[in-house]
Amino acid sequence: MPTLPLTEGHVMYWKERGNPDGQVAVILHGGPGGALEEAVPSRSFDLTKWRVIQYDQRGCGRSTPTGLEGLKANTTWHLVADIECLREHLGIEKWLVFGGSWGSTLALAYAEKHPERVSGLVIRGIYLGYPSENDWLYKEGGASQMNPAGWDQFASVAKGSKAKNLTRAYHRLLHSPKRVTRKAAAKAWTRWEHSISFLQGRPDRSTEAEQENMAVLENHYFSHNCWLKKGQLLANAKKLAKIPTTIVQGRYDLVCPPASAYRLKASIPHATLVMTTAGHAGSEPETNAALRKATDEMLMCV
Repeated sequence: MPTLPLTEGHVMYWKERGNPDGQVAVILHGGPGGALEEAVPSRSFDLTKWRVIQYDQRGCGRSTPTGLEGLKANTTWHLVADIECLREHLGIEKWLVFGGSWGSTLALAYAEKHPERVSGLVIRGIYLGYPSENDWLYKEGGASQMNPAGWDQFASVAKGSKAKNLTRAYHRLLHSPKRVTRKAAAKAWTRWEHSISFLQGRPDRSTEAEQENMAVLENHYFSHNCWLKKGQLLANAKKLAKIPTTIVQGRYDLVCPPASAYRLKASIPHATLVMTTAGHAGSEPETNAALRKATDEMLMCV
């Protein structure tokens, strides 16, 4: 199993697919707290022409440690440094950076920090790390209006909390010394997000361990506004001026609504913005087709 030692005792799991001599791309998975998805390379890339690198971010998937232990030295800027560590380890000069949802945030942060190492950007379901984006998901009046039954289930687990934004209430539950409390909170947290991620409902097949990882890490990052200053990614977007960029956004995305994609497009006018008749998930047919078209077109740019 290919691994890479990182700082502060973290160890990264990584893998690659496709043509060893092809154009290189790195996939940044969502979350924070998700894991690499085995189906994404073949779904979104022509593997006869691309060499695709995937990895599990700190605290995620087969990287170690995970859970509450994985929160140590785990910030956006640790993750940016980890991407660069992997690039250097593999001896890659430049690569296409591909990411969705939280992966789009991390892709932008990395590209603005290391623009000379990025041959192109393909990002979807844009999240910019604004407090208002977190309020949309975890404060009544946003996504709660689109799925009131799901919201009531989510809020009921934090019953008795006086916090208007449930991120704070869930932070206490996810860090409870009682395993049963943490387990119930993690299940409710991931169930809420899953319930608004697809236009057509799909069963959540994640394991308890995956639910806990996702909930703990998302809550950890959102509780700190992802260690981003308000508007930081847009303010620094001028650094992306020479990087070919495609933004794919579901018009009916309830997790990361289209407003952020439009704001990003305004900050990098050279980017191509593709709106799809879809929700949040990158696997939805129209979004997936747009991502595949984008990576095919990037072969002529990178």
